[in-house]
Amino acid sequence: MKVSPLTRYGLRGIALIYLFILLIVPVGAIFYRSFEHGIVQFWEWITTPAAISALQLSLLIVVIVVPLNVVFGVLTALALARGRFPGKGVLQAVVDLPFAVSPVVAGVALILLWGYGGWFGGVESLGFRVIFGFPGLVLATLFVTLPFVAREVEPVLREIGTEQEEAAATLGANAWQVFWRITLPAIRWGLTYGVVLTVARALGEYGAVTMVSSNYPGLSQTLTLLVNSRYTDDYNEFGAYAAATLLMFVAIVVLVLMSLIERRAKSRVADASGAGADGPASPDAVVETQSNAPHGPESIGAHQVVTEHVHHNAAPQGSAPRNASTSEKGV
Repeated sequence: MKVSPLTRYGLRGIALIYLFILLIVPVGAIFYRSFEHGIVQFWEWITTPAAISALQLSLLIVVIVVPLNVVFGVLTALALARGRFPGKGVLQAVVDLPFAVSPVVAGVALILLWGYGGWFGGVESLGFRVIFGFPGLVLATLFVTLPFVAREVEPVLREIGTEQEEAAATLGANAWQVFWRITLPAIRWGLTYGVVLTVARALGEYGAVTMVSSNYPGLSQTLTLLVNSRYTDDYNEFGAYAAATLLMFVAIVVLVLMSLIERRAKSRVADASGAGADGPASPDAVVETQSNAPHGPESIGAHQVVTEHVHHNAAPQGSAPRNASTSEKGV
């Protein structure tokens, strides 16, 4: 369908205005109000002991939650994309459960399980406090961020197929070599996006966290809870704006770092492809290139290159490469 330039530019303008009103204006207003009393006052608001401890606690939660979500998210995605087992549809629904359930409901469920008198509440008698302590914050954040990595990686696994993995396994690569050399490079973009979404949600989570937190500064008060506490309890609007700006700044820094890592990885792939065109590629470059190769009959030779490289690394040092012996026979 042919669209006139006027219609095309009009639709783009409407989309930009929509994003401007919903995103740019609110964020800009908070940023402006944060510095309304000067940068010195802003600095004092974000360097109070409560603000520093809230920032440290939020970052610590991210440091714990992201690796756990990466490991279990990739395993879940592999099970859903590669596995055949009874109850697979149920697992698909369970993974999406945090998207459908309110974070407040998730917090109530955690209290029911780990709170006093709950199913696992007996751990408090052992000196391990979950609800209204740091472990409860981690569990609540894990619950709400669980689907991101799995849902970003699973479609990538389905798209790349299993041809390269099967070829490498047939020629002697073990499961770890197949995953590290073939699967992981192929899913790295989906994994990167999953990590970015996990970090953003972990930093900004409020509903589930407020249910399992005592909101005590220095103990279980995250940045989001600090913003709410300053605004509703202390009636310190400008202090709340400053804390919100700090939270946005941390999120932006994380997003920029992830973008730089992604750009650097793409540059390495491009360099590896260029090296392959100019001359013999290094083993790592070969693997980088093959993970992005087409998955049709034309890529069979590429699969052999990857798997022969893995097989060659597994061969004894005293044995000669197979292609060298073939050349000697030809001579």
